[in-house]
Formats: sequence, C-alpha cells, structure tokens
Amino acid sequence: MKDLPSRLKKYILGIITVSLSVVIYMVISYDVPDLSTLLLFIILSITIESLVVVIPGGGAVTVGYAVWLASMIITGPLGAAICSSLGVMLRYGSSSKEPTRHIFNTPFYKTLFNGAQSFISIGVPASIYYSFGMKIKDPLFYTNILPLVLTICIYLLLNTFIMTKLLSMLNNQSFKYMFIKNMKWLLPNCFVIASLGIFLSLLYLNYGAAIMLLFFGPLLLARHSFKLYLEMKQVYFETVYALTKTVEAKDPYTDGHSKRVAEYAEKIAKKMGINEMKIDTLKTAALLHDIGKIGISDNILNKPDKLTSEEFDVIKQHPSIGVEILSTVDFLKEVKEIILQHHEKYDGSGYPHGLRADEISIEAYILAVADAFDAMTSDRSYRKGMTREKAMKILHEDSATHFHPQVVKCFMEILQEDMSVLQNVTEQPLPHLTSS
Repeated sequence: MKDLPSRLKKYILGIITVSLSVVIYMVISYDVPDLSTLLLFIILSITIESLVVVIPGGGAVTVGYAVWLASMIITGPLGAAICSSLGVMLRYGSSSKEPTRHIFNTPFYKTLFNGAQSFISIGVPASIYYSFGMKIKDPLFYTNILPLVLTICIYLLLNTFIMTKLLSMLNNQSFKYMFIKNMKWLLPNCFVIASLGIFLSLLYLNYGAAIMLLFFGPLLLARHSFKLYLEMKQVYFETVYALTKTVEAKDPYTDGHSKRVAEYAEKIAKKMGINEMKIDTLKTAALLHDIGKIGISDNILNKPDKLTSEEFDVIKQHPSIGVEILSTVDFLKEVKEIILQHHEKYDGSGYPHGLRADEISIEAYILAVADAFDAMTSDRSYRKGMTREKAMKILHEDSATHFHPQVVKCFMEILQEDMSVLQNVTEQPLPHLTSS
C-alpha cells in the first residue's frame, strides 16, 4: 500500500473506517442470526464469489448479490453483511489469463477494502429494509415490494459509487462518466440477479435448504453464460485490433492512425450526446475504416509522389473493398455502413456513391472529420504533416461542403479545450508523479 498515491490511500482507509462504524452499529442493533443457517449462506457466498468473472480493463462481477439478498431475507441484516463480506474476502478465484487469487496471495489492504465495501453495500440497505418493519424469515416478504425495490436501488448506488470512485482514481478517468456508464449497464443486471435472490428465498422458506441448493445449477449457468459473453466480446476486440495492425503493416506511415481516429471520434460522439452503444460501434468502425487498403497495391499506397487520377480512383475503392472483406460478419452490419460512407461529403462530392446531407449517417460524418484531421496532421510518404492550427482552418473552411458543420463545430471546441489545457500545463511546474 505504501506505493499507492496519497489520495488513493486516503480513500481506501476512509472506506475501511466507515465500514467499522457500520459494523459497530449493526452489532449493537441486531441479533446474531442462527449460526447453522448463517454458515450455509457464508459457504454459498464464498463459492459463488470464487466463480468471479473478470471484466477486461479492470474490475470483476459475480452473481453473488442473489445469495446476499437471500441471506438478508433469511438471516437478517447482520447475517447478510457478514455473509457478503466474508464471501468477497475468502473467495478463491481465477481467470484464464491470471493466476488463482486468494486471501494469502492478495495484499491485505485489498482484502480488507473489498470486505469493507461489501459490508457497507449490503449492511446499509439491509438495515433500511428492516426499518420498514419487515420480519426475518417472513414467507410473505414479497408482498411488500417497496422495501425490496428500495433496498436493491440503494445497494446498486452504494456499490457502484464505491467501486467506480476507486476505479476512476486507479485509471485516472472521469468519475461522472464511469459512474453513468456503470449504472446503465448494472441497473438491469442487478434487478435480474435480485430476482434470482428472491426466488432462492422463496425456495428456502417454502421447501427448505435442500431444494434451494438444487437451484444453484441454473444460477451457475447464468454466471457461465455471462463469462462466455465477455470472453466473446474480448476476442472480438482483439480480432479488430489484429485487423487494424494488418492494415498499418502495409503502410508504415499510418502506424497508430486508426487508434488516434477512434479516440477523436469517441470524443466528438460523447460531446454530441450519442449513446454508448453507437459510440462503441463508431469506435469499431474507426479502427477498421481503412481495412479495405489491404486490397490496394503497395506501390500506390506507399508512392512518394502525388497520385495520378487513375491511381486515386483505385484508392477510392478502399471503402467498398473494406465492406466486402467484412461482408460475412453479420454483427458488423452497422460498422460496415459507417466504413462505406466515411468518404462521402456533405455536398455530395464524395465517394463511393456521392451521398449528401441526411443521406449520410452522423457516425460516418464524425469518422470523416476525425480521419481527415489525423491524416492532415500526420506524416505521409509524399508530405510532412501540417500543424493542428492549419488542419483546423481547413476543417472550418470545408464545413458545410465536405464535412457536417455541427460535427466540425464540436471537434473545434474539443481541440480548443485540449490546447487550452496543454497551455495551462506548460505554464505551471509539473508535479512529482509516483507510480502506483
């Protein structure tokens, strides 16, 4: 922990301190549940938490909330908090690319933080649930839906806030952006998992522990399906990057071009308020927008002189070639459309089909601006890259002819903000940075 940044240390210690206060309150306020029942749910919690699904880019998820919600209904708030906390601290899990993690090879502060955040995230909502006069092991608990819904929402907010704050500091990303993104994804999933927890509770209260345990088969299947989905998504993006590298290997002057275009396009799309799913599609299209150049002769791609009109006609075929290459990949339908249109122009003078105005998707317009700016500011075999200022001037001059005026306007604002930040940084002494 000594190598962590100071603010991260303070945050971790703060969460642990808050959890100790919650522990004291709950021990004073609630009775210790039946130990045999509590032990059963602790074992189930450790088991389900050991089957963790690692998310690419950091973090992990399980379907443990189903067990914790059931333990709240059956063992009470203190039992639920103990069950969830011990489950995350004593888990024994691994992924396909990482060694097995357990309490003995995990830094103590990480184990303590995980247990603390879980105790808070479960303990606080459970206490609120029982403040409505609910009774432990009430077989008709589901008839009072308000406390259940409120409990699930508070758990979601607390858990998402605590973990997003940690991940935003670790990755140096915007907390607000990450929180909204996580909430959009977790909200429907949390209610689905909560429904499994309610079903577990009903099985236990009406048929006993043995019947409840039989339901763990479908619960584990849900976990396995989610794991397969994430692995498929990871393979998909790795394949996209591999294809991008194939294009850039043909033309060394475009090394990193697709990645930079994807970053520019993402910034523009966010500023224009485009939804996350469309942004993901746009980023994929940006990474693959030059895939069609695989079918263009190296003599033309790497020609050190200006292209002839015949050679440029060959270059103009690369959007169509790219779509043809990806034609057998059904789930890239929207991506292919963006790639096909990214050289179309606002006034209809583009290629390959001479589309204009509203005939062109806004994602294609965004990709066109991002692509043009990076192409102008990058070195090519036949010229040196121009300055950002000159490229911005050209974009402005071609707004409403070659490029969508609203897209250009948003990109100009982004570039001016970036330049302002850079200027402020260069005018101030740089702080000493410690690697985490």
